[in-house]
Amino acid sequence: MLVCLLTMRCMLMGIDEKILDHYTKYLGEFAGTEQYRFGNQIIQILGFPNVFKDCLVFATFGMSKFSEEIKRQCEVILAVDDLYDECSEILANTVCYILSEKMEFGRGILIEGVDNIVPGFSESSGKCALYFTDVSGLPEEFSVVDEECEMYMCFFVSKEEAEFFKKHGSDEFETYLEENGIDVAAVKRK
Repeated sequence: MLVCLLTMRCMLMGIDEKILDHYTKYLGEFAGTEQYRFGNQIIQILGFPNVFKDCLVFATFGMSKFSEEIKRQCEVILAVDDLYDECSEILANTVCYILSEKMEFGRGILIEGVDNIVPGFSESSGKCALYFTDVSGLPEEFSVVDEECEMYMCFFVSKEEAEFFKKHGSDEFETYLEENGIDVAAVKRK
């Protein structure tokens, strides 16, 4: 039993190192990290300043340890151009909500209620939810870490965008965003 536990611990440490190497390879060096604890869940949010022009990219670190709960070993990135502290807090809380609810995670998840995490965020940004999808804007190789861990991205959406997604689904929603040249990293976009 002890050997099994030690082996599993080593395996987790191995994927952690692979994820950090992956982040460094594609996102550069991280400038800071915040740790968030929710019950038995510990999630770190790493900040990468030099990935996209005028943006800060946040990346989860630790979500992959909860693959049994969400039926997928994965991590998530979020690129934003403003309200950095608030966005990091919302990302961490939203991920912990997904884990605690044991949601089957993947493309096309919409989590509403950002004002429950950061009161007034919707008013200051015009965004009410986080939408999770496949990674775009980075090399395709970023999408998977060593064939073990999938990478996703999320971005903030307005009430109107959330309603569009609910009515038309993820394919039409993402096509709409792309065809209209919507910069999903622009937190305060109209």
